[in-house]
Amino acid sequence: MGRPEGPLTGPPHRRQLARYLRDLRAASGATYDEMAAVIGVSPATLKRAASGAVLPKWLTVMQFCIACFSAAAPHARPVPKVPELERLWRRARMEERGTLHLKSPRPEYIADQADLSHALYALYERAGAPPLRQLQHQGGEPLHLPLSTLARIVNRQTLPADEKQYVAFLAGCGVPSEERPKWLAAWGKAFPVSTAILKALADEAASVAV
Repeated sequence: MGRPEGPLTGPPHRRQLARYLRDLRAASGATYDEMAAVIGVSPATLKRAASGAVLPKWLTVMQFCIACFSAAAPHARPVPKVPELERLWRRARMEERGTLHLKSPRPEYIADQADLSHALYALYERAGAPPLRQLQHQGGEPLHLPLSTLARIVNRQTLPADEKQYVAFLAGCGVPSEERPKWLAAWGKAFPVSTAILKALADEAASVAV
């Protein structure tokens, strides 16, 4: 098992994440050297991830879990609860960025563009404020989400240019497809088609029919 680990350091949510990782390693019975050998990273990287002194990247957290599983004896392989682990990491990330006060946005309460801008900002932060290239990749076609536009959206300087870009942003932030109709309804409230435009379109259609 190696030498005992030092006391956990860092702010509360980061310590919770580090505790989870330490418990996972303890359950595996593996040393940091054994874990490092199976995934090709340094033991120091894994130790830092479970120290609480720094917030590891999400990729490092996943590597830590894979190493625990792979280095353990077959009868002692721990299976992490990924949703819980991801929740802990996101809370620690928000803690680091000073955004823990942001509540999960409710699209049904969005009334205008200012509300929508704040909701998209909150979505991004609660997703762990991923790198913009990662958000772009998760959103699908990169052309739908230029990095310069993404930067302006997450900094509340602009809104998506159209509905396609909006949906790509939602996907990039991990909004499940079954929840997107509510978000599309919110888009409709933020960008309503005016009565005058509707009347003009109806008049044009009527004149063409005649």
